[in-house]
Amino acid sequence: MYFSKDKFFNVSRRSMLTPEMTAIWDDLGLGVAVVNAEGYCEYMNPIQRRADGFNRIHVEGQHITKLYVPHELDCIPTVECLRKSEPILRKSYLYKTTNNYLAGTVSDFFPLYDQGRKDGVITFTLWTGSVPLGGSNKRSRKAASRDKDYTYYTFDSLVGEDDSLREVLAEARTAAKSSSHVMIWGESGTGKEVFAQAIHMESDRREKPFIAENCAAIPENLLEAILFGTSKGAYTDAPDKPGLFEEANGGTLLLDELNSMPLGLQAKLLRVLQEKRVRRLGSQKEIPVDVRVISILNEAPLNAVSEGILRSDLFYRLAVVGLAIPPLRERKEDLAVLIRSFIARSEQTISPGLIGVEPDVVQMFLDYDWPGNVRELLHVIEGSLALLGSRTSIGVDNLPRHFREACAKSFMPTAPHSEVAAPQQVNDSMLGKNFFDYNMIKRNSVVPLKSCVQQYETECIRNVLKVTGGNVAKAARIMQITGAGLRYKIQQLGIEDDY
Repeated sequence: MYFSKDKFFNVSRRSMLTPEMTAIWDDLGLGVAVVNAEGYCEYMNPIQRRADGFNRIHVEGQHITKLYVPHELDCIPTVECLRKSEPILRKSYLYKTTNNYLAGTVSDFFPLYDQGRKDGVITFTLWTGSVPLGGSNKRSRKAASRDKDYTYYTFDSLVGEDDSLREVLAEARTAAKSSSHVMIWGESGTGKEVFAQAIHMESDRREKPFIAENCAAIPENLLEAILFGTSKGAYTDAPDKPGLFEEANGGTLLLDELNSMPLGLQAKLLRVLQEKRVRRLGSQKEIPVDVRVISILNEAPLNAVSEGILRSDLFYRLAVVGLAIPPLRERKEDLAVLIRSFIARSEQTISPGLIGVEPDVVQMFLDYDWPGNVRELLHVIEGSLALLGSRTSIGVDNLPRHFREACAKSFMPTAPHSEVAAPQQVNDSMLGKNFFDYNMIKRNSVVPLKSCVQQYETECIRNVLKVTGGNVAKAARIMQITGAGLRYKIQQLGIEDDY
């Protein structure tokens, strides 16, 4: 293979996309993409997909102009390379994706040949930063006071009456009044960033910048430059550029997917938080910064610490206030109010008061576990409204096909499976009868199932804690749940320290 300006005739798409080569591209710390001679994408490595927001888009087979559009250029460099059949090296430019992100990059474009015939282009990309366009809800780097067209979420955006949600909301409102760092964790789609924006908008920093960055989307060396900034000459073509800490000075910096940040960079982040001073790459000068950090994790932080992907000292520094967002399956009583809210807010609804949901759909929603949480519910409602036509009530036929298929799979009976062997198996005599089994229930009686379950859970947890002498970690192992999950249950159920 010859990667020079003059000799490319031995480098074909086939040689670039062998299993051995794609194994390298998949783990490379640069973005890699390959298109054929007609400009259709045949390969894009994971880091390129993440950085450009294409994780859930099937890019193979799509024309490159359907994925990227020119920004201050006549055509995108990939197309230019195809037309001229010449390499374009160390191209520093801004490109725009069709999902509305503007990214700053340094890229190399190499034409590919098959026995002298034009065969496509392979691209290597290094990112220098990215910003949203057109009022996107993600990665805003503008101060709320200066960006009048951008509307941040507030606590009014968080809908629900469930006790667990109201408890977290109360804690978040209280935390917003202070300048303490906040750590938010929960499953994907529970609304963690909504909480983060609401905390910022309720705080004294609301007139200052709110800046968000996803720690999983960018390689370590670039993320360090993006967070802390660069000094001219720090590396080839390095600009004199402030980092996100400087841009967020006086305001709030949101670090999404913090548990994806490399441990080495976590140590540098910890120093900045302790010293409240930041040093740009390649510079000896320290710059004072006043930034409130809100961090987001997609798992319980103590789990991340025990797995070795989150430094314990960084956890204690950032989790001054910790908020565990409950998943939708644990607050299904909120489904009705969430559905009404989403219908009312939808741009597809002309008369929201006239749109209803049929009873069999409501039952499907109640039976479903909602692995995608509130975000999944929102997408299902939006998809249903798009298929509603002239009808005024959402029926099963209006639900998106993928949701109906997911429901069908989740409701299918599963074959019996053997339980994990335990030192002592649970049996009926161990359970006893200290719970309400509805055996003597009368027709007009009201015994909420939720209160029965909570009472039974409380009794179980109390008994196990008595056995372990109050050791939550040991109790969690016995009950086969995480320590963080058990602590959340203890707080949620109001179990006093009387065990």
